[in-house]
Amino acid sequence: MPAEAALARADAGLVALSAAIAGGDAGSVAAGAEDAIHGGATPAALYETLLQSYLFVGFPRAIEALFAAGPVLKRHAAAPPAAGRVDPEGWAESGEALCRRVYGRNYEKLVETMRGLSPDLASWMILEGYGKTLSRPGLSVTTREYCVVAILTTTRMWRQLRSHAIGAVHVGGTRAGVRESIELCRPVAGAGTVREALRITRGEAPDAGG
Repeated sequence: MPAEAALARADAGLVALSAAIAGGDAGSVAAGAEDAIHGGATPAALYETLLQSYLFVGFPRAIEALFAAGPVLKRHAAAPPAAGRVDPEGWAESGEALCRRVYGRNYEKLVETMRGLSPDLASWMILEGYGKTLSRPGLSVTTREYCVVAILTTTRMWRQLRSHAIGAVHVGGTRAGVRESIELCRPVAGAGTVREALRITRGEAPDAGG
């Protein structure tokens, strides 16, 4: 008897789509977007999944993903919403709050490390990353983190993958959910990359509360 899936079908579709975005193949992105909708993802959740990818794969790949998935959004009468209000103070506040949730007791160490690398990037991480983008409505923070795990697996960003595997659990996910998010990358990333990602994250993400 097959094991029960750790992710809801809608979330699994968005995670697989995130891997496809990171892989950069337009046909896979379009198919993944359609599959996510058929799996129960809302058009708003689909749009947010596409949008947040720019933080991890850059504007060029995110733009191409929106070109690829745009016809799917149109077929489901899901025009992108108007641009949100520019609110640096609000983004800074929500960004710090979310980043603290994701990193837990390691938050201060993260900020110190990032400031040592680049004070600008440390500021942008909170303001633009966790505030402006990852705190947006339309997609739960847990699902966002699972999608981030998929992108970081596919792009082999092991240091960030380890952190976000832990972060997914900090915001309400599970180790099983992290594992499934990694496994869903297999068609794009390949078996070897998935094995390495599972090895790197093994034991790094205790369930919430323990």
